[in-house]
Amino acid sequence: MIRDTVFNGGMPPALATPLARTLGRGAGLALATLLVAVLATGALELSQALHDRWWSWHARLLALPRDVLSLGVLVVWAVVLLLLAVTGRLWVATTTVLAGAAVVAFANDQKMRFRGEPVYPSDVVYLAEPGFLVEFVGPPAVVVLVAAVVGVLAVGWLAGRLWRSRRAAPEPTLSSRQRLLVRAVVALASATVLLGAVQFHATGNPLKEAYTAAGATWRPWDQPENYTFNGFLAGSLYNMPAPAMDPPPGYGGETMAALVQRYRESAAEVNASRDPDALEDTNVVIVLSETLSDPTRIPGVRLEEDPIRFTRSLMAGTTSGEMLTPAYGGGTANAEFEALTGMALRNFRPQLTTPYQMLLPRHRDFPSFLPSLAGDTHRTVAIHPFLASYYQRETAYPVLGFEKVVFEEDMTHTQRVEPGDRFVSDHAAFQEVVDELRDSDRPVVASLVTMQNHGPMRHKYDDPLQAWGPVDESMPLDIEQYLRGLRYSDEAFEQLVDDLDELGERTVVLMYGDHLPSAWPESLLRRDREVMFRTPYLVHATFETEKVPTPPVLGPTFLVNQMLATVDAPLTPYQVLLERLSREIPAFEPTGIYDAEGQEVSEDDLTPEQERLLRDYRLVQYDLAVGARHSAEEMLEVVPAQGQPR
Repeated sequence: MIRDTVFNGGMPPALATPLARTLGRGAGLALATLLVAVLATGALELSQALHDRWWSWHARLLALPRDVLSLGVLVVWAVVLLLLAVTGRLWVATTTVLAGAAVVAFANDQKMRFRGEPVYPSDVVYLAEPGFLVEFVGPPAVVVLVAAVVGVLAVGWLAGRLWRSRRAAPEPTLSSRQRLLVRAVVALASATVLLGAVQFHATGNPLKEAYTAAGATWRPWDQPENYTFNGFLAGSLYNMPAPAMDPPPGYGGETMAALVQRYRESAAEVNASRDPDALEDTNVVIVLSETLSDPTRIPGVRLEEDPIRFTRSLMAGTTSGEMLTPAYGGGTANAEFEALTGMALRNFRPQLTTPYQMLLPRHRDFPSFLPSLAGDTHRTVAIHPFLASYYQRETAYPVLGFEKVVFEEDMTHTQRVEPGDRFVSDHAAFQEVVDELRDSDRPVVASLVTMQNHGPMRHKYDDPLQAWGPVDESMPLDIEQYLRGLRYSDEAFEQLVDDLDELGERTVVLMYGDHLPSAWPESLLRRDREVMFRTPYLVHATFETEKVPTPPVLGPTFLVNQMLATVDAPLTPYQVLLERLSREIPAFEPTGIYDAEGQEVSEDDLTPEQERLLRDYRLVQYDLAVGARHSAEEMLEVVPAQGQPR
């Protein structure tokens, strides 16, 4: 008896045996759930590592910081343990997490493949749009995914039944009350970890502090790099919801009143030399051309022909230049948001990955250029030849002020370039715009976002446009298809210009590209990093205009100002602020800051005047987008020239 008591740590044998069984079963459950967490984490990290721009997938996984990976496993382990504590069934907890990880990993792989950006927590809204998801990835891929998930769940269920049928009935270890207490403790501990994940950006969050100490480094200019260098789970946590924008120092009613007065006086001075009726009977057409870019700028690449020769010839005679894109390979809606609102993504918190999804749905209306462009005389219409739920445009467009929205299902013209193509051709989309202008008894402000050149590119056309150069083997499969699509877009744009001339109405067109396609081998783009983030823009009018001087590179936030300057239209105080800022900092994007000479600079390099303008800009953007909108009414209306009646 004495020997047994000593051997069991001083406990009588009657107590030591149940305790040993309890500890043994607890350790077994802990190891089993930890193993599942490791497998699930590995699947998620692999889905991102497969798309690394520089390294092979296994090299990328090995390069991830061990402590950062361990924290990711901890978060997933907390999910497994919480499910186990709630359900009391190991097979339910483990198979649910493995199946969920498979779904998320698949979604991330597909989004990186087709759009060049990872899955964000905000993408959960698409779960309410199963039709969109099937359309996006294709029915065969969905069938395979569903089969895999069902298979995982079935194997887990069968394994659980087999284990229970073959093992001997366990001897009692804990009472029912004790088991409930243990489950409650495990659930509480797991929920605490997960609460830290959900509130990742709360001040003093220990989980975020642990990630920082582990070496996670946020890269606000490039989301794929965030996910790749920090890992999928860390990237996801850094993209958890957070306030859209921090209040600038000194923000308040008095500050905004003084700022409004200053820029209203400036607007009156500017508008004294502008034509107050420039847009009175003028259609305004804004075209975001999907992946429009200049492939002749890619280092070392020779092309069979110039795929944008008409666009290039038009640019030579009108206001035009290079736009700095907010991202590479994706983020179309963000470029559109910046162009329509003049608000820079760089001023928002980096966690605000897509304003259309994460900011605009919170508002009944959101400040944009539409009221000043349309006034009381124009109709406003947004056209997007794809699904209404894409980037939640069905919500975003009315909030921005569009009276009419037209998606693919509403369009009269839905022809494809070739049978079987997934996307409406640019020619058909342009026809839809012309119909809107022709059928309206009032001038129209129309915004079009095309889809023809959206990825995937492979096997789209029977006659790819050839390219030669220092490329890897995948280039002819995707890039030559893209180049042919660009040629079709160029021809469609030429037809649009002809159609507008034949229409005989005063019309001004602003066209720009949103980003380069992710199909280009990045080994080429690394030779000239600027090429990755440059697309063309131009302003064309059916009436005589003067070519406006442009900086070497311009951000999308200033494009509407370029159009207004080209047609000599008056400005709002907000646009006067943008005009002054564009002289000093013409490109202010997550991808870089450039001065008037086209040199990349940092905020530490800015002059006092540049800092003052940037401070005013941030005050106005915060006020309009997040704050009390003290300045909304007076900053967004066109100010009459001095001496003119209001």
